[in-house]
Amino acid sequence: MKKILLSCLLILSMVLNAQINLGAGSTDVGPAPISTYYGYSYVQQIFSKQEINADAAGNITGLTFYSNPSMSMIHSSDWVVYLGLTTKSSFDTESDWIPVSELTQMYTGTVTNVNGVVAITFATPFPYNNVDNLVVAVDENSPDYDDNGDEIMHVYPSTPNSTLYFRNDGTNPNPTYPPMGHQASYKSVITINGLTPKPVPVCPMITYPTNNSLFIPLLPTVVWSPVAGATGYKISIGTTPGGTEIINQQSVSASSFVLPASLTASTTYYLRVVAVSAAGESSGCSQVTFKTAPPLPLNDSCIGAVSLTVNSDLNCGVVTSGYTLGATGSGLAAAPCYGDPDDDVWYKFVATKTSHKISLLNVASIGTVDDDDIYFQVFSGTCGILSSILCSDPTSSIVSGLTVGQTYYIRVYSYYGAGSHQSFDICVGSIPPPPVNDECSGALLASAFPYTYVQSDGGGATNNGGFITACDNGMNDGTWFTFVGDGETVNITVSMPTGSDFDPQIGVYTGTCGNFTCVDTVDTMADGEPETLSIPTVAGTVYYINVGHYSQYVDGEEGAFTININKESSDRHASGISAPAMSKKNNGVYPNPFTDVLNISDITNVKSISVSDIAGRLVKMIVSPDTTIHLGDLKSGVYLVTLDMKDGSKKTTKVIKK
Repeated sequence: MKKILLSCLLILSMVLNAQINLGAGSTDVGPAPISTYYGYSYVQQIFSKQEINADAAGNITGLTFYSNPSMSMIHSSDWVVYLGLTTKSSFDTESDWIPVSELTQMYTGTVTNVNGVVAITFATPFPYNNVDNLVVAVDENSPDYDDNGDEIMHVYPSTPNSTLYFRNDGTNPNPTYPPMGHQASYKSVITINGLTPKPVPVCPMITYPTNNSLFIPLLPTVVWSPVAGATGYKISIGTTPGGTEIINQQSVSASSFVLPASLTASTTYYLRVVAVSAAGESSGCSQVTFKTAPPLPLNDSCIGAVSLTVNSDLNCGVVTSGYTLGATGSGLAAAPCYGDPDDDVWYKFVATKTSHKISLLNVASIGTVDDDDIYFQVFSGTCGILSSILCSDPTSSIVSGLTVGQTYYIRVYSYYGAGSHQSFDICVGSIPPPPVNDECSGALLASAFPYTYVQSDGGGATNNGGFITACDNGMNDGTWFTFVGDGETVNITVSMPTGSDFDPQIGVYTGTCGNFTCVDTVDTMADGEPETLSIPTVAGTVYYINVGHYSQYVDGEEGAFTININKESSDRHASGISAPAMSKKNNGVYPNPFTDVLNISDITNVKSISVSDIAGRLVKMIVSPDTTIHLGDLKSGVYLVTLDMKDGSKKTTKVIKK
C-alpha cells in the first residue's frame, strides 16, 4: 500500500511540474494572445527555445492565458489556436507572418475566462522538439468587442518584435492571407502544459536599458524580468565586452539594481545579468550594450550655432544629430511662437533657394519625462538682433521668402518644460521644380502591369488644381497617374522612403480632368506609412489616380514616394497572399489654426474628446463626439485637444484658435 501511495504521489508531482510558466506576475495588458478591445484579431507570438527552457522534448497538452479577473471577455471568446515550430526569433516586418500552412490547428471553439484564467486543453497533444522556437497563433472571430476601457489580456516585456498582431473592428482577418499587422515587444503571460522545465533557470531578459540604447542617465536603474525558479541574480557591468570593472558579479535578490556611483558621460558599457537557483546559474546569457548621455551641448547658445549642410533635394541625405538634454534657455522669449524654450539648441544654414524645407527626424524622448513633443523656430538677422520668420510645432515645415546667400538661424527646443528633452536629426532640404505629372493633364500612363514609378520629385508638386473634393474625403491636388481598366481588380500601393514624413492620400476617379466622379479614396495610415487601395475596374474605362497630401483644408507639401499599380491576380500569383488591408490611421485634428470648428479625420475609434488650456485646465469635455466639434465659444489662444481612444491610448494635439 505504501509503495502504491508513493508511486501515486510521484506521478502527481510529475504532472504538476509538467508545465512551464512565462511572464508570471506581470499584470501589463496588451493584444496578445487576442485583442478583447477590438472586434476581430489575429496574433502570432514566438517563444524561444531558450526562454521555454524545457528539460527535454515532449508533448504540449494545452495552454493557459491570463487576464484581468474583474473584466469580461464574453464578446472575445471565439478562438482558433495554432501551434508551430520555427527557427525565426522575431518578425522582420509588419507583414512577416508565419504561413498558416506551417502551423497546426490545435483548438477551435469557445473559451471561458474563469477568474482571469483562460485554460485550453488540446484533444491531441502537440510534439515539441526542444530544438526550434515555438509559434503560438490565435485567431479570434467574435464580431463584437468587450468595452473594458482597455485590453485585458496579461502580457510581459519580451524580445523586440517577437509578437505580430492585427486587430480591427470591421475586418475579420483570414489567417491564410493575413493583413499587414503591428510588431510588438511583449508576449502573453502563458503556461505551456505538458513540458517539464530544466531545474537551472533561464537567463533574465533585461528591459532597461535595452540593447544598443543611447542617452542613458549616468545613474541608471537596471531592470530585468523575473525568472521562474530563480532565488537571486548576479549583475556585472564593464566598459569592454565581458568586463566587470564597474560592477563584478553583484548579488541581487530583486529584479532591479540601482548603481551605487555615476557612470561616465558618452561612454559605452556592457551589462550582463544571470539568474541563480539551488541547481545552478543560467548560462550563455548575452550582454546588453548601452551608451550614457553626452555632455552639455556645445550649441547651447546662438553664438555657438552649428552649421548645417543644405541638401540639394528633399531626401535628407545629409543630416546633423542633436539633443536638448542639458541645454539651457537663451533668454530669448518664444513669442510669436509657443512652448517653453528652456533647453534650446542652435543651428544655422545659408539659403541656396528662396524656400527650404526644415525637418526634425528620428525624434526620441531622452528626458525624465516621456515626451517627444519638439518645436523649432527660424530667424533672420544675426545673434542678438534676430527676427522670427517661422514657428513650427510640426516636425517639418517649409520656410519661404528667403534671400539666397543669406544666413538663417534655427533654434530647436522641447515644447514643455523641466524634464522634457529629445534627441533628433535635423535636415535642411531643397524643394525641386514641379514634376511633369503635377497636373492632371500631364498624368503618367500606366500602360503595362505591374507598373512602378519612383516619384523622387514629389516634393515639388503644387496644389494647382485646388483641393480635389469629388470624394467625400477630399485631398490636395498632388501628382497624377492614369490607366485603362480591363475588368480586373487593380491594387495601388504608395510607399515612402525610410524616415519620410509624407502622409499621402490616394484618390481614384473617372471622368475628365476637372470633372471627376469618385471611384474610391484611402487615407488610413500615419506619416511615412504605405497606403493601399483596390479598385474593381470596368473594361475600357479610363481611371485617374491622384497621390497628394491628405488634407482638403490645408495645402500641405507632398514628398517622395513609389507607386506600384498591379492587377490583383498578378499580386496573388507573385506573392501567394492578398494585398495588405489597411490599419488605423493616427487621428488628425484640422484645420490648425482654426476659427470655430475642428474636424477629426477618423472618429471611429475615439471614445471622447477633452479640450484643455495650455496650463492643463479642462475647458470642455465631449462624450461620443462627431467628426466635427464646435469650439466657437473659446477665446483665442493655444489649447490641448486630447482624443481618448477606444484602445485605451490618448492622442494630444496642440491647436491654435484664431
